[in-house]
Amino acid sequence: MEDNSIDQPVQPRRRRVLMDDVVDAIREAILSGKLAAGTRLIEDDLAQMLDVSRGPIRQALFKLQQEGLVVHETHRGATVATTSPDDVAEIYSLRTALERLAIEQACKKATASDLAPLEAILLLFQSTPRENITRKKVAEFDIDFHDALFRAAHHRRLYRAWEGLRSQVMVFLLLRDALPDDYLDSWHRDHANLVATVRAGDVAAATAAIEEHIGGAHARLLVMLAKDSGHSTTD
Repeated sequence: MEDNSIDQPVQPRRRRVLMDDVVDAIREAILSGKLAAGTRLIEDDLAQMLDVSRGPIRQALFKLQQEGLVVHETHRGATVATTSPDDVAEIYSLRTALERLAIEQACKKATASDLAPLEAILLLFQSTPRENITRKKVAEFDIDFHDALFRAAHHRRLYRAWEGLRSQVMVFLLLRDALPDDYLDSWHRDHANLVATVRAGDVAAATAAIEEHIGGAHARLLVMLAKDSGHSTTD
């Protein structure tokens, strides 16, 4: 029987493969801190821990290298990526550029159905008891919100660029200190303001809001990293 699948306008959805599960497991271990920055990632050890062959491990490490969570060094192999001030500057400058374009496009193209996931995330955040909101939970809300914003831009290549940065942004979000009530209040207010500017189609207000939003996140991270290193930001 002739195979006409290439000519089909709609192809079956790609099934998850073993490598996807391995990527998820190693990514979660990195994001949770179980695999700390600088840790060597030895294929044989990971294969034994995850009860798989080395093939999926090698593929997963390559995928995580593309996401910026893993680095590969000659004579040392794969290690969990570390974060330097230069890394922070590069990632946040790139994130600002991507988010600015995303919100510009969303102002022009987003429909009510595109805004619905953003509004649902805000509602879920607001309805979650404060005692249940952890750093990890806020980070997940944050990533889900910005993921939905990039989808609302209807720009496939832009979304793929965001996918390559998303895990590194998640690492930074998980580095935050304790979450005071005023931060949680400002989180909801800032993200609600982003939705409002997109709904209004106000490109100028939206780009100003996203630049202030990302700039504030960058500044907070720099203060925290300086505190952890024992130096003030004015040194």
